[in-house]
This record gives sequence, structure tokens and C-alpha cells, in this order.
Amino acid sequence: MSFRVPFTTDTSSQDNAIRETNDDAVTSKLSAVNTGYIQDEYVKYFVRRPTKRPPIINRGSYVRNAGLDILITKFLEGGGENVKKQIVSFGAGSDTRYFNFKAASRKFHKYFEIDFPEITLKKVAIIQKHKDLSDLIGNEIQLGKGGTEIYAPDYCLISGDLREWEENIVSHLEEHHGFDRSIPTLFLSECVLIYMDPIDSNKIVQWVGNNMIAAMFIVYEQILPNDAFGSVMLQNLRFRNIELRGIHAYPDLQSQKDRYLSRGWTHAEAADINEIHDNHIDPNEISRISKLEFLDELEEWHLLAAHYCIAWAYIIKDMSTKSLFDHVRFDNYEHI
Repeated sequence: MSFRVPFTTDTSSQDNAIRETNDDAVTSKLSAVNTGYIQDEYVKYFVRRPTKRPPIINRGSYVRNAGLDILITKFLEGGGENVKKQIVSFGAGSDTRYFNFKAASRKFHKYFEIDFPEITLKKVAIIQKHKDLSDLIGNEIQLGKGGTEIYAPDYCLISGDLREWEENIVSHLEEHHGFDRSIPTLFLSECVLIYMDPIDSNKIVQWVGNNMIAAMFIVYEQILPNDAFGSVMLQNLRFRNIELRGIHAYPDLQSQKDRYLSRGWTHAEAADINEIHDNHIDPNEISRISKLEFLDELEEWHLLAAHYCIAWAYIIKDMSTKSLFDHVRFDNYEHI
């Protein structure tokens, strides 16, 4: 269920291994799409060799995608269409959420994506190649930085190193691409902060808390590194030369919330994938996906789902904006 992340722009073997997880993530999502779990007309353009994943992976991809979409959609709907909002997606990779939201007429002022130049270069090429993608962005597409960036009225694909967030990326976004500290902003991190040293990831969280008038953070990442399953999970990642540098700093749901609350954020919540699957997804949807393929690895599913979570937090400087955020939460359902 893991997603990939930008950590640095050098060519070390560990950084390359992290970059390559982009292909794993998008291949898993396409498997869930092709099996009927997820609707996404655009992910196919980003996969060279489609591969069917096991049922446990397909279900994990579905719950992650559904959980994030619930929260992001509620953020976009808060206050109505007349309230300007922007989204900043860290380590967006081959993510297609912008295209799906545009196709569904979801309203936002601007959508920023940030990733390694090696990744953004490929994404720019794919967008240029497929009219379905470029038409959604619109006619006012400009390319920059040697074809590693795209600039459009409501979409910016930016290449950069997140460890240089304040020094380089913020100024690039503000001076040239319309990033606005004064409007409600969602920062999205799908297994991104966890690959960074906590010193670097915490600088981003602190900067957002200090500089934005009204902001929300949503993260999806691994937890529980110290039990038997977590130890094996980390060992398997190390075998691929991948380190979860932040997992011991935020190893459980409470510490995920404390990441924000200890820095003065207004409110924070966290739920593991088991809770989201069992309590916060419409029972009709659970019934539908249960019929797609037989899942006989229930014990393994519960173990895996316990080791991934979605956490979200918001900070407001003006209480008049509170209504934009306090409804961004999961609905409760009674599953029979």
C-alpha cells in the first residue's frame, strides 16, 4: 500500500530505490482500477507493464485512495465553490488525482505538484503525449526548466528537493506560480514525510504552521515499526535499500497527531486503515469490492492495514475559517 516520495536529488543508490517505488505504486493502483476497485481513466498512461496485484494489495490501494479522496473532497467543498483553495501535493509522482478532480469538475484555485526532476520530466512527457491529459489542463500550458515543469492557470508541476522547501521551493511557487499564503491550503503527503529525516520534514510542518493563514495537512504513511510485522516490513524495505527515516519519530496514531499539536496546530486526527475500512467507508462500497475477488488472507490483511494510517490536521489563524475545516473528517457507518 506504500506510495513513493522525493527525498533528495542526488544519484545515490538509496535515492534511486526510493524513486523507483513510484512505478510500484502506480502499477498497484492500475491493478486496482483494472480489477474494478477504483475508477480512474488516466492512471493507465503512466504504467508501461500492467501487472495484476494480489487481492490484499488491491484492497489496500482502494482503501487508501478512498480515504484520501473523502478528506480531500470535503476540504474542497468547505465554504462552497466561491472560496478560493489550493492544494500542494508532495512527491506527486504519477498521481492522477488532479486529472480525476478536473474531470469531475471539482473546484480549486490551483493544484501544485512537487517531485524529483527525474520524475517530473517523465510526467511532462506523458502529459504531452496523451491529449486526454493535456486537454484537462487546458490550452495555456507552458513548460519550464528543460521540460521538467509545467505551468498552467490551475496546475503547476514543479521539480525540486523538499529539504529545500523554505530556501528554494516556496520562493519559486510564490514568485512565479501564484502560491498564496492567505487562502486555505491543503498539503498532501502520501508516504513522503516518512522517507525524510524528521528534522527536514518537521521544518515543513513548522513552516506551514507559522506562515499560512488557514492550512490542512493530510498524510498517509506507515506506523508500528516495533512489533513483529513492523520489523519484517522495515527489513523488507531495507533489502530494497529503502529507509523509513521518520517512522520511529511518529510510530503510532497518537504520535502522528502530536506531530502537529505539539507545534501549535488547532486540531489533529489519525486512523489506521483497518478503522477506515471497517467504520468509515459506505457499507455498500465494502459489499461491492468484496465481490470483486476472494480475500482469504484476512489475518494478514488486518496486520497490514494496522501498519498504515491516514492522519490529518488543520491550523487556523482566523476563526472565521474554522467552518472550512471542522467538517473534514470521516463519516461513521455501522457495518453489518
